[in-house]
Amino acid sequence: MGRGAVLVAVAYAGLLLLGALGLRALEGSPGTPRNPGTPNASEWDLATALLFVTTLLTTVGYGSVAPLSAGGRAFCAAYAAVGVPATMLTLTAAVGRLTGPLVDRPRLYLQARWGYSRRGAARAHCLATAGLVLGGLVLLPAAGFYLAEGDWTYLDAVYFCVISLCTIGLGDLVPAERPGHPLRQLYQIAIAAFRRLAELHGVAGVSPPAAGAGEGAALLEGARDGLKAVRGRGAVNG
Repeated sequence: MGRGAVLVAVAYAGLLLLGALGLRALEGSPGTPRNPGTPNASEWDLATALLFVTTLLTTVGYGSVAPLSAGGRAFCAAYAAVGVPATMLTLTAAVGRLTGPLVDRPRLYLQARWGYSRRGAARAHCLATAGLVLGGLVLLPAAGFYLAEGDWTYLDAVYFCVISLCTIGLGDLVPAERPGHPLRQLYQIAIAAFRRLAELHGVAGVSPPAAGAGEGAALLEGARDGLKAVRGRGAVNG
């Protein structure tokens, strides 16, 4: 990892911490209005604020926690206006750096070591990536949520992971909502980390289509060259 990447990561972590501390200060004051329908609204600790800004910047927005004070809402609007584009730029930079080690090198390895064709290596890599995403970002996290929540079925946990990965955020299932949940703050931080990791699943979706587009362009160019050659021979014969 280069120095520039480290600086970007540190700057983005600072952005998250700034948002969490700001909302905790504004919403955690004694005069802030409370909504009894949202269990976490009266508990704006650092972990809750960090989880909120994570769902805010990833545009998931479960809706279980929201700022209720005028200052909190103004801060949230300004923070989102700056933080959401910053998140998109950070993800774009991450995709650019991860394309080589996660996409190009595995394909080249399949071609050199196992004799795959270019298309065969692309298909094998796509299937392997889909399996890793399904296992690492859906099935395994779902097992963790199933064990941690207690009142969720495994299907509920899988449903939550898929909805979160798609950045839909319906809000019908939200983890760490039960009062008195053991290690609740640590659990919320783990959920925020899951959201950050889940964002990178777009690498598997962005890079292969780009490579496929390149292959398609090469095939199209080859077809055009062949057509020109046929027409040239036809003109000579004529």
